[in-house]
Amino acid sequence: MRTSALNLTIDREPYRLRLADASGAVRFAEEPNDQDIRGAYHHFPSGHARGLRWLTAALQPTEALFGLGEHFGALDRRGQAFSSWTVDAFGVRSDRAYKNVPLLLSSEGYAVFVDMTAPLYYELGQSSVAAWQVTARANHLRLYLILGDGIAPLIQGYHQLTGSPVVPPDWSFGFWISRWGYRNREEVMAVARRMREERVPCDVIHIDPYWMRYHEGHHGDFVWDESAFPDPGGMIDELRDLGFRVSLWESPYVPLDSEMCADGERRGFLMKSKSITSSPSGGGQGEGLALVHGFAKPSAAVDFTNPDAIEWFKTKNRELLEIGVAVIKTDFAEDLPDDAVAYDGTPAEELHNLYPLLYQRAVFEATKEVHDYGLIWGRSGYAGSQRYPVHWGGDPACTFADMAASLRGALSWILSGAAFASFDIGGFFAIPTLTDPPSPELYVRWAQMGLLFSHARAHGHTAPREPWAYGEPALSIFRRYAQLRYRLLPYLYSAALRAVDGIPLVRPLLYDHPADPTTHHVDDEYFLGPDLLVAPMFKPRGTRDVYLPDGGWYDYWTDRRFDGPRWIRYDADLETLPFFVRAGAVLPIGPDLQYAKERPWDPLSFEVYLGNEGISDIELTDDQRHLRFHLTVEDRIVLLEGGSLDYAPIVRIHRPGSVPIDSNLGESVELT
Repeated sequence: MRTSALNLTIDREPYRLRLADASGAVRFAEEPNDQDIRGAYHHFPSGHARGLRWLTAALQPTEALFGLGEHFGALDRRGQAFSSWTVDAFGVRSDRAYKNVPLLLSSEGYAVFVDMTAPLYYELGQSSVAAWQVTARANHLRLYLILGDGIAPLIQGYHQLTGSPVVPPDWSFGFWISRWGYRNREEVMAVARRMREERVPCDVIHIDPYWMRYHEGHHGDFVWDESAFPDPGGMIDELRDLGFRVSLWESPYVPLDSEMCADGERRGFLMKSKSITSSPSGGGQGEGLALVHGFAKPSAAVDFTNPDAIEWFKTKNRELLEIGVAVIKTDFAEDLPDDAVAYDGTPAEELHNLYPLLYQRAVFEATKEVHDYGLIWGRSGYAGSQRYPVHWGGDPACTFADMAASLRGALSWILSGAAFASFDIGGFFAIPTLTDPPSPELYVRWAQMGLLFSHARAHGHTAPREPWAYGEPALSIFRRYAQLRYRLLPYLYSAALRAVDGIPLVRPLLYDHPADPTTHHVDDEYFLGPDLLVAPMFKPRGTRDVYLPDGGWYDYWTDRRFDGPRWIRYDADLETLPFFVRAGAVLPIGPDLQYAKERPWDPLSFEVYLGNEGISDIELTDDQRHLRFHLTVEDRIVLLEGGSLDYAPIVRIHRPGSVPIDSNLGESVELT
């Protein structure tokens, strides 16, 4: 079978499928002969047996593999093995995953998307260096082969099948503050006021389960505990006056001793147990319901295959959103009971991986219906979850190892089709006898990475995550990077808008440089938008090796220029994050803000980092006006055309040099 772009050949004896590009070069081929000297198979050829179906594909000697969701090991999946089965991973150190996406990307220019929700197992060159295999526990195997040069077209092909990412509102790119958890209104307001007093920019304050009743189980029935949070609408208004938006925690699990459970059971909106096929017992303690264990007390699960149950659940969310709650944290959803009987008849095993998507879609839609924007803060996910951002990564320990794992997980999630990601700045929990709550140095290093990432939230269980809790110099360093993030909001949001075209805001180096084999193994640095490169420090101070891909790169702090591709050794004290700007970039920089909507981007300036090309196009949006600029730089002449501003912006030219960090970098040109 032939198209203008590819040839698909199916050999009959032995059966083998081969996918070639228009030039005839084979990109993907099944492997029917993965055998040893005795004729024994390392991997059986593609086939089926005893309720299993599998695909066996050839591995090229230098081939690298990526994707499959949020996993925390090396970004190159070759040599690894995974079960594509969503679970509460209880951290970021194992091969367990909160987010599984059956999309495998290859450096050879193909992707395989397994369009199924059944349990899948991937063996990626672990037991044999010559083949990889995916096995489904199902009576069929349905997959798509995608051809493309580089990572970007493969992900865009996946988006054509499962939907494009949605861009969240501009204020969501501000800083979020949280902890497990604020216990009452006074505590929330004290944190909000202190953030403003300390001049630490912040947009969102999140309240974990304690806003609800049933505190003992850390979950509840969507009813405010007004003994701890009196007049919640008044609190939200008071926070809004300070420039804060409110995020609330929820889960799809309903406590058995709640009115919500009794109502849901009576109306058939909760998952039933397959051992009970008759009507609910009415006992009020969940008899006849499929129970979720392992999270606080046993709970019932909302049946998101029932349209009436979805509307019931959305109504409860709308009631919160209508009093001013801005966003819901859609926690959990990884533990659908094995014995669950769904309204639409989908077997529990096939519904398990899909359940987080159905849950988060309902909350996303409710938010959009009330606020005219879509946004969640979710932990679990599956194929298609990119349509309902934003997702954060799990429960890392307060260690540098878990900080690095959190970054790898986020980058892997991005390579699985997402456009936005985050993680808990500072780490979530302390390992008994091994770690304390995050040290000031760990907190600072994690904050530098998190504040220069897609979305930024500090959160943790072991101690407060507000920056003043870590003393000086942590507070001053945190403030400096938070202020930098807010000045970069014009750049960040303009880059975020490209997500609808399949271009993620944050991505590993290989996304932009797929032909450079070195980038296939760099999973401890990343691009932030098209022009910024971040190389986090995973120790308090000292040196780290940084890979700079092809092109020119400016050290953000000193204007020293490097030409890639090359490795450099970078020495950084605690205040300094290795941070680079692409030569030829024009960074739109906004004013100092305490929250994203404090005022328009006025004044606006342009930081020009001279490269070989002298022409740049900039498109800016702040949800209030649309600004298009055409900026030309040649030698010492700057021409800015287009746009509509009430003031003359500043254009600052950066040339190679060595300039102290606190000096007025470059030369400034005021436009008239």
